[in-house]
Amino acid sequence: MSLLILSDLKKHYGAQEVLRGSSLQIDAGSKVGIVGRNGSGKTTLFHMITGEEHPDWGTLTLRKGSRLGFVPQRPVFGPGVTVRQHVETGLDETRALLAELEAVGERMGTAEGDALGRLMRAHDRLTTRIEELGGWETERQVETVLSGIGLDRLLWEREAETLSGGEKNRVSLARALVGGHDLLLLDEPTNHLDLEGIEWLERYLAEHLGAVLIVSHDRRLIENCVDRLLELEFGRLTSYPGNYSRYLQLKQESYEANLKAWEQQRDFVRKEKVFIDRHMGTQRTAEAKGRAKKLSNLERIARPHHDVRRPVIRPPEAARGGERVLHTEDLAGGYDGQTLFEHADLRVGRGQRIGIVGPNGAGKSTLLRILAGRQAPTAGQVVPGHGAVCGFHDQDTSHLRDDGTVSSELLRRYPGMTDEELRSHLARFLFRGDEVDKSVAALSGGERARLCLAILVLSKPSWLAMDEPTNHLDLAGRTALEEMLGGFQGALVAISHDRTFLDGLCDHVWEVGGGHVREYRGNYSDWRRVKEAELAARADERANRAAEEKRAAKLQAARAQTAPKQKRSRGSVRNPYKFEKLEKRIIALEEELDDLQASCTTAEVYSAAEKLREMHFRIAEVERELEAANEEWAGWE
Repeated sequence: MSLLILSDLKKHYGAQEVLRGSSLQIDAGSKVGIVGRNGSGKTTLFHMITGEEHPDWGTLTLRKGSRLGFVPQRPVFGPGVTVRQHVETGLDETRALLAELEAVGERMGTAEGDALGRLMRAHDRLTTRIEELGGWETERQVETVLSGIGLDRLLWEREAETLSGGEKNRVSLARALVGGHDLLLLDEPTNHLDLEGIEWLERYLAEHLGAVLIVSHDRRLIENCVDRLLELEFGRLTSYPGNYSRYLQLKQESYEANLKAWEQQRDFVRKEKVFIDRHMGTQRTAEAKGRAKKLSNLERIARPHHDVRRPVIRPPEAARGGERVLHTEDLAGGYDGQTLFEHADLRVGRGQRIGIVGPNGAGKSTLLRILAGRQAPTAGQVVPGHGAVCGFHDQDTSHLRDDGTVSSELLRRYPGMTDEELRSHLARFLFRGDEVDKSVAALSGGERARLCLAILVLSKPSWLAMDEPTNHLDLAGRTALEEMLGGFQGALVAISHDRTFLDGLCDHVWEVGGGHVREYRGNYSDWRRVKEAELAARADERANRAAEEKRAAKLQAARAQTAPKQKRSRGSVRNPYKFEKLEKRIIALEEELDDLQASCTTAEVYSAAEKLREMHFRIAEVERELEAANEEWAGWE
C-alpha cells in the first residue's frame, strides 16, 4: 500500500500557475528525488504535503497512522531547551513504545492462556515497530546523528535558541533524522553541512528503512541515494526510474523522440497545407476540403523543450599574467584573536584549478579572502605574481545594493555599457524584459547568485577566487557555470561543497583544518581516496596498539595469578633461555588465536563452509596448545 498519493494537484498564485495537474505516488521504503529549476514549485509541493499550504484542486492522501517527518524552514526552540533536548524530542514515540514494551513484558510474566497469546502478539508488534524506528539505543542514536552532521560536541548542551542560523538548521535536521519516520521530507538537506556531513547524510539515507522524498541540487547525493527521480517542470511532474545519471539519459532520449515526432508532424502539416492550397478550387476540391477538415481536427504536438531557460555564461577574457599567480610565505589567518591556520606556504600557478575543502569554521573562507586581498593575514604575506588580477565571488551577496535594480548594479560598475549591451548580457543570465529593472531586494537567492556572476564575468581577471559559487543555483545553472569555468583560461581557487563541481574542475585540493593547510594533487575523489587510506592506516595502528596492550595485560594477569604460588622470577629459574622461549611461544599462540578469530568474521571465510570448518579446527588446536603452554609456564621451576 502506498504511503502518499497526490492526485491532479493544482495551485495558483494570482495569475501564475505553479502546479497544473501534478500527480505522485510514494511507496513504503522508496527513495525519491525531485529536481527542477528554481521557482518551479518544488517547495510549494512540499508545503502541501506537510499541510502548510493547500491545493486549489486535487487530493492528497497520506496512509493512516503514517508518521511524516520534515525540517521546518524557521525552527522554533522552547526557552532554555538545549540542543540535545530538542533533538531527543524526535524520539518521543520511540520512548513511549519502549515503555509500553516493558509493561507488556512484565504482564507476560504472570499471564496465561489467551491473555498470554495476546500479550505475545503485542510484544511482537511493539518490537517490530521499535526496530523500524531504530530505537533500541536512543542515546547513542542522538549522539551519532549530531556527530554525523558535524555539530560540535561543545554545542550539544548549549541553549538551542542561541545558535547561528546554520547551526539551528542542522539541529532541526538532526531531530527529523532520529525520529524514524515512515516518510521523511528533506528540502535541500545539504545546506549548512560540510563535505563530511554531506557524505555522512548520504550514507544515512542509503541505509534508512523509511521512505524519503528529497529536493536537492546536490547531484552526487541524488546520484547515490534515490531510486526514482521526479522532474517538476512547467507545473507537471514527470517520473524517471533510477538515479540522476539515468534521469539525464532518459530525459535526453525522451527529448529526441518527442522532437522527432514533432518534426514529422510539422513536415506532414506543411505538405497537407501545400496540397490544400494547390487543389482548392480545382477538380480535387472535395479532397482538399476533406484534408483541411482532418487537419483542423489534428491534435498538434507541442514542440519539446530542453533546458530552454538555461543560462549561457561566456567565460571572462583572462588577463595575461605571469606563470605564477601568487605565493604565500608563512601565512596565518583568523579573526577576533583566534588563529585558524598558520605556517601556510602555498602557490597558485597560471591555469591551475584548486578546490578548498575542510570542516565548517576551519578557515576556508578566511584563507580565500586573504588570497584575494579582501582580508589581511594575521602573520606572513601573500606575494602576487606579475599582472595578477583577481575576480572575487563571495557567497555573501551583501555587496549588492538592495535599493538598486538588476541593471543599475551593472551600470554602477560598468557605466559605459549601452542599453542594448546591458540587456544582451543580462539575458544570458536569464534576466529578460522587465526583469532587468527588478529590485535587488526582491531577488531570490538564485537570482542574486546569477547577478553576481553576470557582474563577475565582465571583469578581465587573471584568476578567480570563488566562495561557494554553486550556492542557490539550480541544476541547469550549475552545469552552465561549470561549462563557463571549464573554458576560463586563468587560474581558479574555489570553495565548494558540491562534489561534482570539485571533481569536474579541480586538479589540486587544499585541505584546511587542525590549524594547517595541506596540499593534495588531484580532484576531490583523489583527495577522498588519500584521506580514506590515512584513516584506515590510523585505525590499523590503533587496533595493533590495542591488541598489543591486550596481550600484555593478559600475560601480566596470568603472571600475577601464578606468582603467589611460584614466588619466582625469570632470574630464579634454572634455564632462563628456555623460560623466555616459552613466554614468546605463548605470545605467538595468543596472536595467532586472535587472528584466526578475526578471520572468521570476514566474508571470504564465513561464506565458504569448508574454509570456516578448517578455521574452527585450527582454533581448537591453538587453544589446546595455548592451554598446555600456560600450564607449563605455571609449573616452571
